[in-house]
Amino acid sequence: MSRAAAAGSATAVTRGPFRVAELASRRERPARHLPFRRRDFLAGLLATSTWHASGPAFAADLDATIARLRREAAEAYDAADFTRAYDALDALAKADPGNPAWVEGRAQVGVDAKHFASSVEDYSSLLASVDPVTDGGAAARFRAGRALAYEGLYAWPLALRDYDETLRLAEVGGFLPDPYVLNSRGNCRGSLGDWGGAREDYLESARLFQSSKGFRSGASTTQRLDGAVYAASNAALALAELGDDAGATVEAEKVSRRAPNSADMRAALAALYYADGRVAEAEEAWELACGRNVGCGRYRDLDYVRRVRRWPPAMVEKLDAFLSIR
Repeated sequence: MSRAAAAGSATAVTRGPFRVAELASRRERPARHLPFRRRDFLAGLLATSTWHASGPAFAADLDATIARLRREAAEAYDAADFTRAYDALDALAKADPGNPAWVEGRAQVGVDAKHFASSVEDYSSLLASVDPVTDGGAAARFRAGRALAYEGLYAWPLALRDYDETLRLAEVGGFLPDPYVLNSRGNCRGSLGDWGGAREDYLESARLFQSSKGFRSGASTTQRLDGAVYAASNAALALAELGDDAGATVEAEKVSRRAPNSADMRAALAALYYADGRVAEAEEAWELACGRNVGCGRYRDLDYVRRVRRWPPAMVEKLDAFLSIR
């Protein structure tokens, strides 16, 4: 079996704790992506995973245990109780050690529960169990998950290495790159000071989201459009970090028109307008940000903007200057 054909036997790449895109071979079928949200992945895992038993009596007991733990994990995850969901998946992995699906589920939920080091260990063990030549899809999935866990540990070079390898596996297999992975790699590049490389990834991510018909929930294309907007927002922010405030303003205005409910780009425009001396426009943009569904409250917290939303330093400084007059 060729490397491309072997990699094509796997179906998904992940972004951290959830599957985000079906790998579609350009040579065999039209490029499509089929995303799964976190809860969708967990629901599928808990509904379909198999277990291994050594005898009828043991199997019956194990079956009951697994059914109970499955329910507990699903209910906890739906309630955003990630610690309890993680504990249930940990118990599943220990009760049924022959099934790697529980380990993968524990690794993915572990990122939500902020058990980053444990998730790195789980993904590393999963990677050690697969051959990237014969199962490139699984290797890419585990690499992408581990990269997100490394991000949680602020281990940017290690995360970047895994994202690079995820994208390399896709290319070797003849698959389209995953736009979520590209956006995440852009974040790592930015954290390492490579804002030119980050912007390239953000732009390509936005392009792939926009051109793909596969990112949808039912008949809705919201997930695809949200992904495109988020990546385009990151590209505009990166452009400001590269010193092109005028270009960043133009791009941020385009995004804000496309996504009028985005507080993020309204707050960015307030900072950019103020830096350009356009005080009245800055105030108007800020008021519009505060009137969005999300609101402007989080953007008053520079730690959130810097560490969680991950605006580049130049934009954080501009926002700080604007907020200092309010």
